[in-house]
Amino acid sequence: MAMVSLPMVASAHAYVVQSSPTVSQSLSNAPSIIEVRFDENVQLVPDGLTVTDEDNHRVDLQDAKLDPQDHNEIKCRVPSNLPKGIYTIHWQVISADGHMVQGTIPFGIKVDVNSLHLGATETGYTPGPSMLLDRCSEYLGLALIIGVVVFFRFLWPISTAAGLRGIQRWVIGLGWALMTVGVAFSLPIQAAITWSVHGFTSFSPRYLLRTLNFTLFGYLWVIQMLLLLIVPPVIAVLMSPRIRNRWWWIVSPGFLIPITIGLTGHAVAESNPTLPVFAVIIHIYAASIWVGGIIASLVLINMSLRKPELFGHSEVLHSIRRFSIVAVSSVILLGLTGFYAAFLHIPTWYALFRTEYGQTLLVKLLLFGAMLLLAAIHWAKRTKVTVSLRTFVAAEFVVSLAVFVATALLTNLPTGQNNPGPVHKTRLISDEKITLSITPSHVGENQFTVSVTDNKGKPLGTIQQVTLEFSSASVPQGAENLRLTRERLGVYSGKGLNLSGGGRWNVTVDILTNSFTDLNVTFPISVGQ
Repeated sequence: MAMVSLPMVASAHAYVVQSSPTVSQSLSNAPSIIEVRFDENVQLVPDGLTVTDEDNHRVDLQDAKLDPQDHNEIKCRVPSNLPKGIYTIHWQVISADGHMVQGTIPFGIKVDVNSLHLGATETGYTPGPSMLLDRCSEYLGLALIIGVVVFFRFLWPISTAAGLRGIQRWVIGLGWALMTVGVAFSLPIQAAITWSVHGFTSFSPRYLLRTLNFTLFGYLWVIQMLLLLIVPPVIAVLMSPRIRNRWWWIVSPGFLIPITIGLTGHAVAESNPTLPVFAVIIHIYAASIWVGGIIASLVLINMSLRKPELFGHSEVLHSIRRFSIVAVSSVILLGLTGFYAAFLHIPTWYALFRTEYGQTLLVKLLLFGAMLLLAAIHWAKRTKVTVSLRTFVAAEFVVSLAVFVATALLTNLPTGQNNPGPVHKTRLISDEKITLSITPSHVGENQFTVSVTDNKGKPLGTIQQVTLEFSSASVPQGAENLRLTRERLGVYSGKGLNLSGGGRWNVTVDILTNSFTDLNVTFPISVGQ
């Protein structure tokens, strides 16, 4: 019930989509209210929104708060008599997964800040070795709990299940231990990330309690520990020992862990998060069943080679053949959900090849391809149980561990939406080819260029004016229109601060010809931070 009633959760690495004053804005008078708006729900920490002057003296009225009507926005007040000078907004918030994100936004009063080349900054958490090791422990634990249970419960012959009960319990017990240790240590790791502390300080009750009380990560952590340490013993006590397959029911709460993981990922920051979150959960289940089945196959092959009188080759091969069907289904689900996630979080080819998120995704795809190749080889060798078959299955498992590392990185890196790269798009309308270029397509000042040619590729000379109109779903107040100046025949350009926030925007090119005909074309673009 607690998981079903969870409030809206947002992804890692919240970023600013709009502020008032805007980045490097020059004002004639002091603003009455300082506002910073994010792409997702955030939590404001104590002194998480302050304003300082050129000498780093605090000048705000120390009344920062989260907007009660809109948890995407934080605000504070400043005195109305602030003198001429340069000021800096310092913000610090917690994303839903517990990551602390902070940054600065400069603005001026009766000062041209742009001439000083000051810009906004933003820093967040980049996963370190402890986080990667902890996440891999959780993923491997899930594979052992879910995948091994599915394999031995539904794919191994029931007539010989009794001889494997000890092995099954040992493997699943190992998975339970890895999962419990991973979840347990994720709390101090998260405390270290959230409150910027190091070493054993993160184990201090002060920071652990602050993480539990002030972050949604802490809320989900409690649910995970209940599912791992409290609910299974309760089931064991309440169920009669005579019930068949009693231990399957005891480990069943572990099957709910992927749901809690899915509620803390990038997917929940989407405007309609239901399908993206569902895809993430399915992705975790499919990966756990596939990798867990590989581990179970490896155990059976090894036991069959060591004790062929107890574990017949025919039974092992029969189970592996049945698992192949399940594995293919899991791979299809992994491919579909992975492609869907990439479509959501990688808006451009530039983001795929030039951002850490995109590059990590490519590495994961290469490793995924290597697993498929190894799977195809040992599928071809499944006619008999040999040392060679064991080697290829073991290699597939080792590669899957590398996939876990890549996945741990992906879940903690900012997505490709933060840096989609320059825009260069072309559309045909009324036999004219209209090309829009935006560099660098980031929040702040950008260079806008529009070129217009006829159907023969010649620059169109019958143009009176070219105007750009901007609109964004994530920024409530759209930017002013920008009228471009003629650079040469058929080419118009201009600079402006019209892209005031990150995310998806629509840029409409409005061209007025000498015959007073309007040519309008809208380009959907992604704006980075």
